[in-house]
Amino acid sequence: MSKLKALILGLLLLVPIFVFIFIYIFGEHHFKLKGYFPETNDKGEILYTEKGDTLFQTVQDFTLTDQSNNAFSQADLKGEIYVVNFFYTDCPVLCRKMSSQLVRVQEAYENNPTIALVSITVKPEEDSASVLSAYAAEYKADTTRWHFLTGAKKEIYSLAEKGFKLPLQKTGGPEDFLLNDSFMLVDKEHKVRGVYKGTSVTEVDRLILEINVLLDEYSKSK
Repeated sequence: MSKLKALILGLLLLVPIFVFIFIYIFGEHHFKLKGYFPETNDKGEILYTEKGDTLFQTVQDFTLTDQSNNAFSQADLKGEIYVVNFFYTDCPVLCRKMSSQLVRVQEAYENNPTIALVSITVKPEEDSASVLSAYAAEYKADTTRWHFLTGAKKEIYSLAEKGFKLPLQKTGGPEDFLLNDSFMLVDKEHKVRGVYKGTSVTEVDRLILEINVLLDEYSKSK
């Protein structure tokens, strides 16, 4: 690689850091992550608070099983910001790219216990707790904060479709299938605050940046 290309690459990697510093110094009282998925009434009209602010949907509660074969629910994420994705362990390319990017997020927040990662299998009939545990070990996942979940397929697909608005793929067979490369950023109130392409380095840089913004948002609300 030429010195010029190396310099350009280095500058590109520094852009998210510069953006965050700018926001932190000059926009600390003004910048706030937007919400996703507004609440609507039976007519499809967006609902608002008395102050005129948009009401946003919360992610529905769920109870699944983690890689240690213990029950795990959204209540176990109380007080935490979390990043969620849907995957399956024998997915040869897409899911492994996503898991590799989540390693980056884990490393970025290894000293912050309020940030969690949640990877939910879409093939629970194949991905048992023991299979998920082996997969987690491949990525050196800290399973106290990166949770791999399996459970009833009906509940998982309902969570993906209703909680995170992820479209199911029509297979023409008796069951539809879910394969999506999105990461979702969920705040402490269980509302979605960001959507990112989980196979993109640039998008995951933005995710890390926006987690910092959300942390800053909470620090200023105390």
